[in-house]
Amino acid sequence: MKKILFGLAFVLALLAIVALAAWLSYPSKAVGGDLAANQQQHDATGFGADSARIDSQVTLRIPEGEADAVYEYLKEKYVGKDPILQESFSGAHLYGQKMSDTSIFTDEYFDTPNLDLYRTTNSARHRKRVNTTNPDDRKSGRELVQMKVTPPGEFTLRSELKYEVPEDLGPVNSRDDLHPLIRFVDPKLRDDFKKVYTDVGINPQTLRHIFTITQTRRRGYINWDDKNIFSFSVDQGSAGILWTDGKFSSVDLGLVEVTYTEANEERRKTLWAIRDAAIADLKAKFPNLVQTTDSKYGIVLEQLMEQFPLIPLLLRAGVI
Repeated sequence: MKKILFGLAFVLALLAIVALAAWLSYPSKAVGGDLAANQQQHDATGFGADSARIDSQVTLRIPEGEADAVYEYLKEKYVGKDPILQESFSGAHLYGQKMSDTSIFTDEYFDTPNLDLYRTTNSARHRKRVNTTNPDDRKSGRELVQMKVTPPGEFTLRSELKYEVPEDLGPVNSRDDLHPLIRFVDPKLRDDFKKVYTDVGINPQTLRHIFTITQTRRRGYINWDDKNIFSFSVDQGSAGILWTDGKFSSVDLGLVEVTYTEANEERRKTLWAIRDAAIADLKAKFPNLVQTTDSKYGIVLEQLMEQFPLIPLLLRAGVI
């Protein structure tokens, strides 16, 4: 018993020393706050920085136990309904697609040892998705590397940079092929991916895995004439580090990224109005929904750090 206690005390002392060393070298200011993406009207159908997509959505936190009710309300109000929102937009043919789906996302999140992306409300992830409603959906089974770039104070106008993941990662021929995130980026896009970080003083080789969020998403879609312009999604997910556990339950009401990015200013204003009308209706039904300007990555990480405040220091030290 004494040996066990001694061993435990030794491990705790070692962790304390490592944490102290990490704390003493912890930077006072995050880098990466100037990560930037084009938010002017432009083509957004490709991959990489030049095809950055504006993610114009509002996220509302759902109180525990209310996610099913929120989803059923949205599904009943919009899915398969034609027309919709005519009281405010009588000049536009808005209708809900008949299709709704449920998907499982596995999101591996990466950050610098200093958590620079978290500290600047940005994020990087490797995403896998499976559509459990429609396995034949073209996006089911797809993998992507994605960056979320947040303009200062403009969380509802984040940009998303997407990078293809090749079906075959191929042999290990370079340092990039060994990196836990860069190796997933198609080789023809790797320089583009890395430049986004090096331009703001972040060495992309320092990006490391922080945790993996497993998320269930239930979604419906709204069209304007024949173009998909809007979607709602009720998301529930969780992740952990060591013995800690974090989770979220939220509803995202967002304009379709490509549609919004490729629209002119006049069209964007109308799209905003449509989004805001749907949000106002939902909040009238569920007044306990609260808008958040924290990403899912940030929400979960903050919960984990509340349970174990040494997480940032141990991450910096490379202990976890």
